[in-house]
Amino acid sequence: MNNEEKLYALLEKIYIELQDTKSELKEDIGNVSSELKEDIGSVRSELKEDIGSVRSELKEDIGSVRSELKEDIGSVRSELKEDIGSVRSELKKDIGNVSSELKEDIGNVSSELKEDIGSLRNELKDDIRRIETKIETEISDKIRGLYDNREVTNEKLDEMSVDIKDMKESISQIEMITASNWRDIARLKSIK
Repeated sequence: MNNEEKLYALLEKIYIELQDTKSELKEDIGNVSSELKEDIGSVRSELKEDIGSVRSELKEDIGSVRSELKEDIGSVRSELKEDIGSVRSELKKDIGNVSSELKEDIGNVSSELKEDIGSLRNELKDDIRRIETKIETEISDKIRGLYDNREVTNEKLDEMSVDIKDMKESISQIEMITASNWRDIARLKSIK
């Protein structure tokens, strides 16, 4: 197997290794992406359930308060006309407080989710950078090895070229000596 075939085989191995690494990276990124989607989906559904349950509880509470107020208003309408305004304002404050607390809780959960997603995204970016650096390092090392191999091959070719040149000069000298010998042989034959 000559050097070109070895070089070609080595490049083929590098290509196959890079393809395997590339497919592994795609698979890992796909897995992380699907896990993130599943986590976001579950958090979203949990938030919807929490909001729905809070909504139904509020409706029940408001409905019960409303029915109680209607009964009390019906029985003691004349006595409570002045108190109704104060009760209404207190209820509005309570509902406002509950609403603001819910908004604050939802805001807190949302910001926590954003922070978690941001940190996961940063971790993924760091992992991808490390993998890219590792791949680049491996490729550089292999290319450097190929370059070193090529330099050794070029040096050997240069040495062979010098050897061939020396052989040509030696053959030329041998041809000249042989021609001289043939002349001497021809003279010796002619003297006989």
